[in-house]
Parts: sequence; C-alpha cells; structure tokens
Amino acid sequence: MLPICLRGKESQKSWCLDSGCSRHMKEERSMFLTITMKEGGTMGFGGNQNGKIIGIGTISNSSISISNVWFVDGLRHNLLSMSQFCDSGYDVICNKSNCTIINKNDKSIMFKEKRKNNVYKI
Repeated sequence: MLPICLRGKESQKSWCLDSGCSRHMKEERSMFLTITMKEGGTMGFGGNQNGKIIGIGTISNSSISISNVWFVDGLRHNLLSMSQFCDSGYDVICNKSNCTIINKNDKSIMFKEKRKNNVYKI
C-alpha cells in the first residue's frame, strides 16, 4: 500500500498512513495531543534498523484523533498504521485514483484526496 500523508493544521507536520507499519510515529513530540513517556522497548523498521520506543500517546488534528501511537526515536517519517484509523472508528478506502477516510458512526467523509506521485496527501 502506498503511504497516505495527512497534514495536521496546528503542527503543519505530515502523517503518512501505511499498511505495513505497527503503531508508531517518528520522534515528533509536537504532534502529540497527550503523551506518556516510557523507557524500554524497540521496534524494527525497513533496512533492518531498530528504533527506541520512548513514549505512547494520542495525536489529533481538527478532524481526527488517534490513540495508542508510539513515540519512536530513529524513524525518518511520521507513520501511522491503517489499523489505527480502523480501530479509532474510521474506514479507509483507497483505490488507484484517490483515498477516502470515513467516520464509521455517521458515515461522514473526513478526508478525500487524489493520488499524486504515488502518494495520497491529505
């Protein structure tokens, strides 16, 4: 699956939705609404590299909120798992031309953007 990049209004940082990642995010503390720092734990990512899990929290923008996000030292991109959106009450529907994130409760469209250069930027 291609990454889907969401832009948070307050932080102006991109979130990339990825079907292959766990529940992690780059060391970008300013993107967390709440965070609890912790010691210990590592996670593996591309290129046989490891990152240290240094916290866990919730990220949010004006439209969505995703909890149980790992604060990881060593990633180059801010990654969110598609399963985190699904677990938080959203449907993620992607096809060749666009990607749509829908609120399961009221069926409202949270984001819908066209694919550009093999990335969905929202």
